[in-house]
Amino acid sequence: MTKRIFALMLTAFMLFSTVACGKKAVDRENSGLEPDMGITEPDSVDTGTAQTTNSALADFIDNFVPVTEDESSWNPEDPPDFGGHEFKFLNSSPIHSMYVYLAPDATGDFMDESCVLRNVIAQEKFNIRIIEETQPFEELASYAQTLIQSGDQVYDAMYIGCTDLTPLISENLFVDLLEVPLLNIDKVWWDQQFIQRNIVEDQLFYTTSDLNLMAFDSVWAMYFNEDMMQDLGLEFPYELVLDGKWTMEELNKYAKAAADLNGDSSFEYDASGLATYGEVSVAGIENQRLYSLGAEYVERNYMGRYEFTAHENENFWDAWVALSTYFGTIDGRFLYGGEDDFLEIFANRRALFLSAELKYAPIICDTKNAFGLLPQPKYDEEQDSYESSVGGNVLSFCIPATNKELARTGLIVDYLTYESYRSILPRYYDTHTGYKALTRDESCQCLEIIRNTKGLEVSVPFGWTRELSDELCSLAREGRTEIASTIETYQDACIAAIDKTYAEYPTHGKQG
Repeated sequence: MTKRIFALMLTAFMLFSTVACGKKAVDRENSGLEPDMGITEPDSVDTGTAQTTNSALADFIDNFVPVTEDESSWNPEDPPDFGGHEFKFLNSSPIHSMYVYLAPDATGDFMDESCVLRNVIAQEKFNIRIIEETQPFEELASYAQTLIQSGDQVYDAMYIGCTDLTPLISENLFVDLLEVPLLNIDKVWWDQQFIQRNIVEDQLFYTTSDLNLMAFDSVWAMYFNEDMMQDLGLEFPYELVLDGKWTMEELNKYAKAAADLNGDSSFEYDASGLATYGEVSVAGIENQRLYSLGAEYVERNYMGRYEFTAHENENFWDAWVALSTYFGTIDGRFLYGGEDDFLEIFANRRALFLSAELKYAPIICDTKNAFGLLPQPKYDEEQDSYESSVGGNVLSFCIPATNKELARTGLIVDYLTYESYRSILPRYYDTHTGYKALTRDESCQCLEIIRNTKGLEVSVPFGWTRELSDELCSLAREGRTEIASTIETYQDACIAAIDKTYAEYPTHGKQG
């Protein structure tokens, strides 16, 4: 039965992919963006190109089945029969124009149909019924807290914004995911960078994976305008990325080449002007770029405990100097756009690069511009890997302490997550590269790099350095590189916040 359903999935995909990029994957009326931002819509879909893309993507899907050490862990030959159990997720109602749905209706939408078919496979395999109930994003944590404290076993699993969830951890309301039977948290379909950073006291109470795609939609990436790149006589940066050489130094070279007054009197942005810029983004890019440069506010000590180290970490200081001299520039290398016009600036070929979340890719795909996709740069070639920052309050998977059937939950969730990685992720890739990408293979490779390196510094969900971070971001926007006094001002508060978390953190064996 499973093989028949997967065949249906592939057929459905081939049907939907012919128009995947031509149809808007983001509803602009509900996106928080202006319906008409000065972005010209394509007159028609290039059917011939779409067909070529479909063939290439079909080959990609065929080779995307991951290798596991023990396939029985996610695909048991004799799966247990759970007797029609209603497996309930608590999840957010639509938020920030991102794809957060776990059990959508069969709407005909490209991603909805893929999720429906994934759930059908799981429901038939384990004899369960998957149910998704939602609450407004900002009410999830308080709703879950009240429910769990009442002792009612309503939900098998939950998705809650991690910065809203962490204050509840000290109340023993959630299960340590590292102790859940049959939950293969060390596998590639779980976000390993996120997991590694957010284990505290050898416990993990929340994480992200390929099951809820907000962690992908909210990750920060770089887009570049291929036509501008060619007009400037520049090589596409794909080779630099794949060779591990996409760094701040290289970004500066490209940005300088693109900065041009074109007769304008200054690089101060004028919507009716002609000046072009190296990169455009919005306030908030500073911490995302800091993370990509391998600099974090805290580090583990020899006992594995997090300590505040920004005041003495040479890499942290070097990274901030690099950020400030770049973001505080007045030479056209970088431009801060507004929330209502930064996409328009890029779409109108006024900036070579755009830094933004992946959720914007379908909107960019709706323009007449061919674009490429890159991870955020490294600090230098000595940095071990690229690092891709996820949005700060990303919906995170957790299991309420009221759940007494952890093996059942572990098996079902791990299987759903694996199926999402195996069959839905390639379809998500298609909606975020599209038939207009001139170098689809490289775009997919870059998306894979972004996916494999997405994570979140632990100080973000726990709020240990929030005030310091906000202040440093302001300094970076002003181009100020002297940060010693600012760090000194907030250092004691950061250390106290970390100490408080550890003092209140659940200890092994406390959970009931």
